Amino acid sequence: MRRVGYDGQAFLTRNGGTGKGAQLRTLLGPFIRQFTGFASTDPNFGDIPLIQEGLAGYNLWQQISLPRSLRRHNVDVFLASSNTAPLRLPPKIELILVLHDMIIMKGYQKPETRAWLLDGYRRRLIPASVARAEVVLTVSEYARQEILQVFPKASVRVISCTVPQPWFSSRALAGRAGHILMVTSSAPHKNARAAIDAYVLYARKAGSGARPLKIVGLANHAHRYTSELREAGLESLVTFLPFINEEQLRSVYQEAGALFFPSLDEGFGIPVLEAMATGTPVLTSRVASMPEVGGEAACYFDPFSVEDMASALERVLSDVALCEQMAHEGLRQAQRFHPDLVGQKVTQFWKEIANVTSM
Repeated sequence: MRRVGYDGQAFLTRNGGTGKGAQLRTLLGPFIRQFTGFASTDPNFGDIPLIQEGLAGYNLWQQISLPRSLRRHNVDVFLASSNTAPLRLPPKIELILVLHDMIIMKGYQKPETRAWLLDGYRRRLIPASVARAEVVLTVSEYARQEILQVFPKASVRVISCTVPQPWFSSRALAGRAGHILMVTSSAPHKNARAAIDAYVLYARKAGSGARPLKIVGLANHAHRYTSELREAGLESLVTFLPFINEEQLRSVYQEAGALFFPSLDEGFGIPVLEAMATGTPVLTSRVASMPEVGGEAACYFDPFSVEDMASALERVLSDVALCEQMAHEGLRQAQRFHPDLVGQKVTQFWKEIANVTSM
């Protein structure tokens, strides 16, 4: 068996690194305690044992301290889990690069200067990381094709995202609170501004029958939208939820009447799967990876059209039979990404790459 190390920086955080951390857990699978995780000396609030040595601060640690640690601990295969890898990786180490998507290469403009500078830095690292990698892992066929368009010589394989077994627990729509749910962030490609505008237009058309909107991921940016909602008389219908853990998030899905997911670009789009697994109808963009994940279960709209998004909300949420059909189809579609199926691919991959045996 070859010794496998991985970049475990995502595991330092209380929320497990959100999407990247969730996919790292998926890719480690049953070998999470068998493989060796490395991280900077930043505070560790997670529950996974890691080797923490060298510098604090991820970027300097990744480029300076991590190569030394990998050499010191005789790592044969290294899983770079966050789109980039050390430039000076020891030559004998086989690199497996996780490139979740090509969004960062598309130059979406972030308003925060620090975020903009970090994106520029990572855009310079990605080509070198891909060139060094023996295998590039990504999360969807859509993402694979995008990577190959830019890096046609790369060896790119797909291991899709999944969600843990407890997510596969549906609840009848008739007994739910019935709110619209958005799970998003302030990143430009998440399309939050247009989504809020679409909700305002939907609520005006629906009148007293408008469903309330609960938003996860924008609590720190709620001030950007409150004046618009106040002017529209809808402030009381929109709730910006503070940070919630996975169990609480799952409960919010299980009480929702529908997921509204208007992203302009996604490598996978985990909220689509989370919704389908809980029997929640999905309204999402007809671009990027969303049709691949949602299949025939979702209702699709043009995320560049506020009017089309609003119309989709009005059409689906006013049709009880359609919602029930979408929930049923979603449960079936979600089985394609069940953790047992994805886990089989993970185990087979590591048997091939590192000659490991299942725990």
